[in-house]
Order: sequence, then C-alpha cells, then structure tokens
Amino acid sequence: MKITGKKRWFVLVIVALMAGIMVYVPFLRYSYYDQMIVLFTQYKPVVSVSYANEFIGDFGLGFGIVCTVGYIFGGVFADMFSEKILLISGGVLMGVCSFWLGTVPSAICIIIIHILYGVGTSFLIWSAYLKLTRKLGTEKEQGRMFSTSEFVRGIFGTLIGFVGVGLLGKATVDGNQLDPAIVGAQWRNLMFISGALFIIFSVLIAIFIPSDVQGAECAGDSESQEKFNIRNVGQVLKMPGTWLLSALIFFCFSFTSAGNGYIGAYTTNVLGVSATTASMFAIIRNYIIAAVMTFIIGFVSDKIGSKAKTLGIYLVIASALCGALIVTKSVTVLCIAISFVFAIVYSGMRGIYFATLGEVGIPLHMTGVATGIISALCYLPDVYFAKLAGSWLDTYGNTGYDYIWIYTIACGVLGVIIALITYRYSKKLERKRQL
Repeated sequence: MKITGKKRWFVLVIVALMAGIMVYVPFLRYSYYDQMIVLFTQYKPVVSVSYANEFIGDFGLGFGIVCTVGYIFGGVFADMFSEKILLISGGVLMGVCSFWLGTVPSAICIIIIHILYGVGTSFLIWSAYLKLTRKLGTEKEQGRMFSTSEFVRGIFGTLIGFVGVGLLGKATVDGNQLDPAIVGAQWRNLMFISGALFIIFSVLIAIFIPSDVQGAECAGDSESQEKFNIRNVGQVLKMPGTWLLSALIFFCFSFTSAGNGYIGAYTTNVLGVSATTASMFAIIRNYIIAAVMTFIIGFVSDKIGSKAKTLGIYLVIASALCGALIVTKSVTVLCIAISFVFAIVYSGMRGIYFATLGEVGIPLHMTGVATGIISALCYLPDVYFAKLAGSWLDTYGNTGYDYIWIYTIACGVLGVIIALITYRYSKKLERKRQL
C-alpha cells in the first residue's frame, strides 16, 4: 500500500517519535551524567566511586557491541519483514526494559538492560525506521524527509529531556549537591514515563501504519517490492558507496559521541557549572539545537547540491571548533559559547546521514541491507568510545577531556578526506547516469 498526501507526514511523525525515544533512553548519560554517577554510587551502590565512569562506559560498550552486530541483521530483517512488525516489537521490548531500569537493579542487570536496548534498537527498529522514511518520499524529497524526521526527533527529545531535567533537578540541594534519595525517586519516574511512551507509540504504529508500505515513486511491481535475496548482501558489500558512506558517517558520528557524551560533564568538571545547569545546557544542545539544525541542513545540502560535500564542509568547521574548546577552557563564558556553536555544527550533520544513500548509488530495494551494514560500521564509536573516554577520565582526571577533543579532531581531518572522495564518486555516478 502506498501512503500519500497528508497521511505520509503523519506516519513520518509517528515513526520519528518512536525513533526519538529509542535514541534518548540508551544515551541518558549524554544529559544526566553526573546524576547517574550519584545514582549508581550513592542511591544504590551498584559500583564503587573509582569505577563509576568506566561502568557507564561498560554498559555503553555492551549496547554498542550488540548494535554493531544487530545493525546487519536488522537491515536484513527490514528487507525481509514488514517495517510495522519490527517497529512494534522493538518498541514493546524497549518499553519493558525502561520500566526495569527505573528500579535501578544490580550492575549486571543494568548491563543486560542495555544489551536488550541494543537488540530493540539495531535488530528491530533502526533499519525499519530508515527504510520506511525513505519510502515515504521521492528521490528529490529524501533530504527533507530525513531532515524533517530528525527535526521531529529533536523536538520530542527536547520535551522529554526537559521533563528529565525538571524531575532530576528536584534532587539539587544546598551547594549544588545532589540528594541521592531524590535522584533515585525521580529517576524511576523518568524511566516509567519513557517506558509508557514506547508502548504508546507501538500502539499508534499498530493502528495507523499498513503492513505493506510501498515506495512513493514505485508501482506495485517495482524494485522496492522485490523479495529479499541473500545475494543482495553481496551486492551491497561490493558497492564502493557502501564503504565510503560508512566511513563518512563514522567520522561525523565521532563528533556526536564526543560532543553529546562529554560536553555536559566538561562544563561541570572543567568549567565549574552546576550539574543541573549542565543538564539544561545539554538538553538545549542535544535536542533544541539538534532539532533546528537537522531540519535546516536538508535545505542547506539542497542549496550546495551534494550531501557528501555538505558533510565535508561541516566536518571542517566542527574540527576547528573542537580545537577551540581546548584553548578557551580557561575562559568559561567563551568556552560555553563555543560549545553551543560546536553543537550547532555536529548535531546538524545527523539530518542527512542516510539521505546520502541515493547519491552514492544504493537502490531503494536494498535500503535495509545497506543501512544495516553501514550502521554496523559507522556507529562503531558506540562500541568503544564511552569505554575509552571513561578510562581516560578515570586515569587522567580533567586532562582526559583534552584527549577526547584531540581524538575527535583527528576524526574530523580523516572525515574531510573521505567526504571529498565520496563527493567525487557521486559525481562520477551522476555522469554515468546521464550517458
């Protein structure tokens, strides 16, 4: 069934909301890092204080490893099965896990929960969400479809993020200290709200999304409706565009991992901002700014004429701003201002990651397999970066943040090179199509 008219935008919003809560809950450390340290060491001493940073990296590592494997299988599932079934299954699984996490169980259980979050994210929701989003628009509409989806995710993330700040902010007592008992109680409330949202969106998807969605430009017997064939995996692996796009998004996502994950803690530990204020800043950066900039980048890339070229330009600017974070840390106000400009750039890149599929020659009917393989490679920072950064911070203290920014700058330099190669490859494909 082809979704047309206003309904396709309604469907886009529903699946974007599901994807929004999907990327919010496993990455709560991005917005509430200091509160989580108190939660796991004082409210319930599931780990020692000396191991707390690395523990957060450990369950991030568990989530990342499962996702790395799961993205590949999830891509295959997206081409084999109905997107509707995959989205509902993932939503229910992650909803149940959120209720469980709200009880603050043992350290092993917290790691298991994040492993199950990885299953819901990568095996079930992610590629199904990307494929359905691509189906809803024509090739000329891909930039606005994906950037609009990111915009919706960002707006929703802002709302739920500020709910979290409001709840956990109640734990702040005299001297900007956090009351462990209140942190635990409000954490439970936040996780129960998140679990309920997963279930609600699963119900909406069950009601409003058909089981056999066709591509916007496709007839019933079009290539987008071709049956999955295991040979598709081999074909996708042979495409240069698969590897170029994997590398390009990998380097772009490295900025997101560093920026979203550690600017908040950086403003607290290095710049001296309170935990509540840092969380509020994090919500503004990670959601409000991200929502606006991921929407704008779709139009920017259309104006530039190439999504790969656009990402390359953004990487140049992001690298320079990342370096500025290091040299301005002694000037608090200036460094905070730079962190917000930095967020404008690195968060915006997300808006066109997978809108680049057509540009590098990946056909619609291979979207699931392609996004699965690409995601498994490009999101590898989810596997190791939290663990690596956590070990730097535990070993070197605040100096560890310098290592984080230097690593990210190196990724930016390599990313610019890959962006240039990808842009030239896309132009080569365009010339072939015109012959």
